[in-house]
Amino acid sequence: MYYLGVDIGGTFTDCVLVDRDGAHRTAKVLSTKVDPVSGVLAGLERLAEAEGLDLTTLLARTSRFGHGTTIGTNAVLERSGARVGLVATAGHGSALGMMRGAGRVAGRSIEEVFAVHGSRLPEPITVRGAVAEVHERVDATGAVVVDLDTEQAVEDITRLIAEHRLDSVAIALLWSFANAKHERALAEALAAAAPDVFVSTSSAVSPRLGEYERTVATVMNGYVGPACSRYLGRLAGALGDAGLTEPLLVMQSNGGVLPAEAAAATSLGTIDSGPAGGLTGVAALARAYGHDRVVATDMGGTSFDIGLVIDGKPVLAEDNVIDQYTYRLPHLAVKTIACGGGTLARLDEATGGLRVGPRSAGAEPGPACYGRGGTEPTVTDADVVLGFLRPEAFLAGRMPLDREAALRAVGGLAARLGLSVEETAAGILEINNMRAATAIRQQTLERGHDPRDYLLYAYGGAGPVHAFGYAAESGVREVVIPLGNGASTLSAYGIASGDVVQYKELERGLLAPFEGAQAEALAAGVAEVTAAARADLAAAGFDGDQVVVEVDALMRFREQLMHSLEVPVRLPADGAQLLADFDVEYVRRYGAGGTAMFQAVEVFALRARASVASDIPVPVSGDERAAEPARADVYWPGRGWTATDVFSGAPAGAVSGPALVELAHTTIAVPPGATLSTGSHHELRLQLASPKES
Repeated sequence: MYYLGVDIGGTFTDCVLVDRDGAHRTAKVLSTKVDPVSGVLAGLERLAEAEGLDLTTLLARTSRFGHGTTIGTNAVLERSGARVGLVATAGHGSALGMMRGAGRVAGRSIEEVFAVHGSRLPEPITVRGAVAEVHERVDATGAVVVDLDTEQAVEDITRLIAEHRLDSVAIALLWSFANAKHERALAEALAAAAPDVFVSTSSAVSPRLGEYERTVATVMNGYVGPACSRYLGRLAGALGDAGLTEPLLVMQSNGGVLPAEAAAATSLGTIDSGPAGGLTGVAALARAYGHDRVVATDMGGTSFDIGLVIDGKPVLAEDNVIDQYTYRLPHLAVKTIACGGGTLARLDEATGGLRVGPRSAGAEPGPACYGRGGTEPTVTDADVVLGFLRPEAFLAGRMPLDREAALRAVGGLAARLGLSVEETAAGILEINNMRAATAIRQQTLERGHDPRDYLLYAYGGAGPVHAFGYAAESGVREVVIPLGNGASTLSAYGIASGDVVQYKELERGLLAPFEGAQAEALAAGVAEVTAAARADLAAAGFDGDQVVVEVDALMRFREQLMHSLEVPVRLPADGAQLLADFDVEYVRRYGAGGTAMFQAVEVFALRARASVASDIPVPVSGDERAAEPARADVYWPGRGWTATDVFSGAPAGAVSGPALVELAHTTIAVPPGATLSTGSHHELRLQLASPKES
């Protein structure tokens, strides 16, 4: 019996297999952007070959198939989504265009924020003019103030669909989260009147306070929904034809999986599913390894993703931003920057300095050393020039690299900078590592955490190569390379191992002390959101004793609109205990003097997480053990060319740097003064030297 996970990245498609005994295999192929399904099947073929099976037999023996996709993300970033129109309450059709005051800089880097004259509003995601305002009104309590004329509204909307040739309609009515009656009526009527049009409702996608964010979520879901639905349908059909009998499960940005049909209905949740899979996998392994504070870092070919795992759980975020549009949907707090192996280096014409990113070479043409037509220097080309990646050993020799092409690409930039090729390549690595370390400090220090108290997990194809640099720069002294060679495909493992998860949120305004009527309202709210989460999971095919529900209260000091805390609700709900837990978490986050003695505390929302555990065994690394090391010259930044031990496979004992450990899908760089050893679960642990020792 097999558990499979597939993650489509910007450069590579990663596939992972775990059997019931924890045996672990991986496969890696170049992503096929034009037809992602063919890339998935190619990776599965390679996985089946490694297991000594044909693809049909492998899929027939598969009891769980998880998948993470970039279809939704690409649709937004490339502006290739559906032709979507908006249905709003009369007088509120301009909410999306008005945005928030921070709309011009939302989600942009600090450098871009301060480039005032370069700021801009994002391109519209709805078809220009495709807005229908319907006469209806629900108030903040959920009471119907103006009834909806469903027949007239549907007539207006179908006319809008025909006029603008819409593929999708987003229905975002005022106060719909308090009473979804009108949205449901419109959705049901449109299903009959325009069955080929994808319909999203805000009460289903993002039932939260905040008209703008709720509208964004609904429109964005409609924008990516048709493409995601078509893709998941094609993939499920192709896998079924190839022998898969179990349902296709799709990774969500909240760290859980859902059946493809349910995932397609709320396709917005698939955005950032790959990074969420990586953080989910790290959380599972951290619990098994006994690590309670982890910085998870995934450096792939295109991007660098950072997340935190605290007490075995990934940190969850409230707001998400994509292309300057802010929306609210429960998702793992993963920060992504353009800082991967394929990130391009260039000369800044304005300053004459070396710059790295944000543009990437992607999979096509890829770095110059790939020999696929790329000519601009990338981080991977710098790795090849310096000897961190040996051309003949890349991807276990299946994809030899072109060192001469890398030298030409980096050499051209070096000539413009007036530096040697080695100095330029080392500069590319140091700038890339500095950018990664800055992102790590932002994720930790800005949340009140000291990175020196954390272990750093390095995964993705490029993570283990560069972890020694960005870990030391951020203050972390120990790096874990989980699953050895499997570190390069950890996101795919997380997708395979993710629990089935459904979140449900309920807006509530409850003031402390939670006594009397407030206590009753708290208990009633917890019961309501719990039942709703269970019902959603049952609709997806999961119910009974296997379902576990956890409830968090979203709390803050009254009128402290910019800050909130998630506080677990201990069942049965106890108001006094909840208030005490809020105080403890507030002090932990902001310090002993941070609480407001004369300000009331409020619960403004309740969030339930209903889940079904995957029960996948923790995989055991199957890396081949290295024989005696070879020797090669490697240019270590700050030290120059140095004779370095090169191990082909995981070393049997501890290794002192300088050394390279070449695995099938990644290379671990062990700098001078550092030590690499094998942990109790076959994970590889890199202990860095203290600043004085190095």
